[in-house]
Order: sequence, then C-alpha cells, then structure tokens
Amino acid sequence: MISRLRFIICILACLAMCSASAQYYNGERTFDGEHHNEVSLSLTTGKNIITGPCIGNTVHYKHYFNDHWSVDGGANLQYTKELYGIKAKGEYHIKVKAFHIFASAEMLYNRYFKYKTNEIDGNISVRFERGYWDITLGETLINYTIGESGYTELPTLTFGAHATLRPRTNNWNVGLLFRNYDDFYYENWNINWGLDFYYKFSAQWKMFGEFNIRPSGSMSQLASKYETTGKVGLIYRWK
Repeated sequence: MISRLRFIICILACLAMCSASAQYYNGERTFDGEHHNEVSLSLTTGKNIITGPCIGNTVHYKHYFNDHWSVDGGANLQYTKELYGIKAKGEYHIKVKAFHIFASAEMLYNRYFKYKTNEIDGNISVRFERGYWDITLGETLINYTIGESGYTELPTLTFGAHATLRPRTNNWNVGLLFRNYDDFYYENWNINWGLDFYYKFSAQWKMFGEFNIRPSGSMSQLASKYETTGKVGLIYRWK
C-alpha cells in the first residue's frame, strides 16, 4: 500500500511540474507576506443515525513562520456526541509555477466520553493545489483503546479531491468535494461528499461553510456512519 502511494504521488508531482501554466494564485492556506497568524471558529450542526441531532464547535489556530513552514492546532467539541478532539499539524509548502504543493504531518486525538473510547490518529499527506482544484493523497494510522484493550488498523489510504466554480483569486467561491477525512476524523472508505463556499470580506476576514453527507454503506463499509452536517465559520488573520 505504501509503495503504491509513493508511486502515485511521484507521478502526480511530475505531471504538476510538466503541465503548469502561466496562471498563478495564492494557495488556499498560504502566507501572504504580512499576516503570520490565523484563527478560525466554526459551528457545526447536523444529524446521524447514532446520536440523532448533533451540534458542536471547532476552533483552529495557525502560525506562518514564512512562505514555506507553518504549524497549526485545533480543538473540537461535539456536545450531543459527547466527543472532544484536539490535533496538531506541521506543514511545508512549495510553489512550482502554477501549482502549490503542501506536505504535512498531523496527530489527532479524539475522546468519545459516552463509549469511554480513545482514538489516536497519525497522518502524513501531500496536497496538490491549483486555481480551480486540489488533490490530497496520504496515509493514516488509526488506533482505538477501550479500557485496557487496544486496536490499531492497518495503514489507511487518505484521499480527497476538491473543485471550485471560480479561481481562488476571487473574493467568493463555491466548490464540490469528496474525501475520506475531515478536520477531526480519518476514515477507511467511508466517503464524505460535500458542497463548500467562502467569501472574503478583506485580507483579514473570511467567511466559510460546508454541507456534507456521509452515506451509509459507502464503498460497502461502515454502514453505521450515515450523517449529514452543515458548518459555517469565520477566519481572521493578523500580523
């Protein structure tokens, strides 16, 4: 699995370098040369077949050291799910003509209070991003512990794709996405389908949102994961 992933990433990187055009833009989450700090706050509501209606809050903080290196952390509280999560991530960014390439490593911890379960995920990913689309490929290790018992899944392929209606240079945009991960979860083959948007009020303020569906039995696995959610939030950048 890991050898196959490396081969795919190498092929995509070669295609990116060979086919880059003159179009250029700032990446989705890149340093703009002025604002080193970024914080976001969002509200998520929805429904799933286990807990019924659900509601929660998410907060993220990101620091850009320069145009290449950044770190960020986040916390997630889902009230009806009785779920709390925290995560930390480091990312390296390079530009290849019209492409932005992001290599990242992330650690995620989730505590399911109702089921007295701990989840620890480790992820490495590479994201290829351009004006109208981006693709993410990576690997995730997922570990669960309940009391003194524990279980680690085999390395899981992380994948996602996203396409936007307008170039990312625009002040507003709408996009379509599918992926087997989100801000605070990594799955096997249970795919999340979504519609997202953003609106930039200024260089410092940005509004964003998503509507997501995780169908039951996606890819014939995890039939208990059916869920729909809506998320809206604000991003603020400062020096």
